[in-house]
Amino acid sequence: MIARLLVITLILWCFSTQAPAQAQWETAQPTVKQANGKLTTRREATGKPAPVAGGSCDFGVVITTGDEFTVQTTGLTIFQNKKTVVPIPGWGLSDLIFARTRAAIPAGASVLPAKFPPHDESKDTLKDRLVRDPNAELAGYMREAVKGTNCRHYIQILNAISPIGSSSYTVRGFGILNQDVVLGRRIFLHALAFIRIFDGRAFAIVRQSSALINLDHSLAVQRFLGKLVGGPYRELPAESFPTRPEDAADNPALRDGVRAMLAESLDKTLPLLLGRRPAARQSDTEQR
Repeated sequence: MIARLLVITLILWCFSTQAPAQAQWETAQPTVKQANGKLTTRREATGKPAPVAGGSCDFGVVITTGDEFTVQTTGLTIFQNKKTVVPIPGWGLSDLIFARTRAAIPAGASVLPAKFPPHDESKDTLKDRLVRDPNAELAGYMREAVKGTNCRHYIQILNAISPIGSSSYTVRGFGILNQDVVLGRRIFLHALAFIRIFDGRAFAIVRQSSALINLDHSLAVQRFLGKLVGGPYRELPAESFPTRPEDAADNPALRDGVRAMLAESLDKTLPLLLGRRPAARQSDTEQR
C-alpha cells in the first residue's frame, strides 16, 4: 500500500514540473515557421515588428532626410538668389517615411529602424576629396549606422537634388521655390527623396532610384519634355510663398502638400525596387 502511494506521488510530481517547463519553452520561442520553411520574426498584434535584439531581421530602415524645409528664390541676377533652411520637426516626415517604407515591405518580414551617424567634417579636406572612394565611404557610413543590428538588407531614404530646368541652380529635399523672372514669378513646392537598398553583408548598393510619382519616363526624358524639377513638385499660387522663411514651419498647406507628394512617391517607387512590381528605370537625379 505504501509502495503504491509512493508511485502515485512520483507520477503527480513529474506532471507538475513538466507543465511549467513546457510553458517556459513556448514563451521563449522568438520565431514562427512560415509555409516556405523559413524563419521570420514574430510580429505583435498591432502589426509592428517585434524586437530582434541579438537576432536577425529582413530589412533595416535608415532615414537621413532630416527635418528641414528650404525656402528658396532664384532670379536673373545673383542679387535675387536667396536660400533659407527652416527646421520643421513638427511635420513628422521621418515617421511618415518609416511608415510608408514598412508598408511596402512584404508582409511577415521584420523591420528595424536605424540612425545614420553625423557627417564627419574632417573628411572634407582637399586631400581627402582627391583620394576619396565614395562607395567604400558610403559602405562605412552604413556599417556605423546599423551597428548592433543584423538585417539581410538595409533601405536608406535620403534627400534628392535636382537642377531647376536648364539653369545651374538646384533644389534639394523638401522646400518651396520662388522663380522670380521678367514676366512675373512662379511658385513651386517640391518633395525630393532618393532610395537606396543595400546588401546587409557587403553593404553594396543593390538598387537605387529617386522616389517618383510619374514612372512612365526616366528623369532625363521628363526634363526633355519640359519638367522643371526631377521629382515630385507642384505649382502653387503666388501668395503661397511665405513672407518670412520661418513662417513656412507653421503653414499647414505646405506641410500637407509635402507629406502627400512624399507618401505617393514612396508608395509608387518602393514596391518596384523591392521587386514587388516590374523594375522601373533607375533615376539619374543626384542625391545627398
